[in-house]
Amino acid sequence: MEELLNVYSEIEKITVSEVKEKNGIKEVILTTQKRKAFTLYIPQNSNSVIIILPGAGFKEKSEKLILKNFNYILKNNIGICIFNLNNGFFLKGDTAFFNFFREKISEIRGVVEYIKEKMKIENINLLGISFGGVIGFIASAIEDEIKKSIFIVSGVDIELLIWRSLLRFKIKKDCSRKVCKRMHIIYKKLIKNNLYNEILNLPRKCFLYDPLTYLKKLEDKKILMINGLFDVIVPFYCAVEVRKRIKNVKIIWYPITHFTFGLFHFFIKKRILNFLKK
Repeated sequence: MEELLNVYSEIEKITVSEVKEKNGIKEVILTTQKRKAFTLYIPQNSNSVIIILPGAGFKEKSEKLILKNFNYILKNNIGICIFNLNNGFFLKGDTAFFNFFREKISEIRGVVEYIKEKMKIENINLLGISFGGVIGFIASAIEDEIKKSIFIVSGVDIELLIWRSLLRFKIKKDCSRKVCKRMHIIYKKLIKNNLYNEILNLPRKCFLYDPLTYLKKLEDKKILMINGLFDVIVPFYCAVEVRKRIKNVKIIWYPITHFTFGLFHFFIKKRILNFLKK
């Protein structure tokens, strides 16, 4: 599997561009050479950070809402690092989308390295929401320093997400359903027979950004999934696919859709805190 993992071997250099402090919480703006990539909120004497990967459509003004919704984590002396997931979800073309994934995962690996090496914090976790979770599955598999992972209304299997959810009306495809299905039959046989490096020889890049490809690397990690029974954006079978392949994952189901999980946030936050503190 080593050749396959090398696809995401790049680590982006992260630097500090600004530091503020208010009420005992440091706000640190972290940048790459190109852009503002993360905002880190860290309480004094904290020894734990969770990287939050938001869903598609994230804008900088969304950061305040994320901070408000996950403020309870800060109150428990755990830092939160919000990823600026700039647009790219609707990039046209298989190769362009793959390059987007490589760039984002290199940035995530860069911030993990920064938190560990510069801030001397060892306990680094990840929380991915929706599309952020799709990226998060791969980042968690590639980056050994990520201890625990939480995925909210997210899942795996690009074929199911593109062809058997409401996303099929939104995402433009550059291959036919028949061709896609045939290639995925071959792809899943390679996974079943542990021929991971052979995936590099398939004619499309989508297999390299499908979280399904990397689930084996998550077998020894602690994973919590929170999914909706009535989600038609990331249907339940995209979460069940994770459970089929790795036994250590815990899935909590709520009677919610993709956009109403906030209604159960009181219960969800208890689950998240218990998982992080355990």
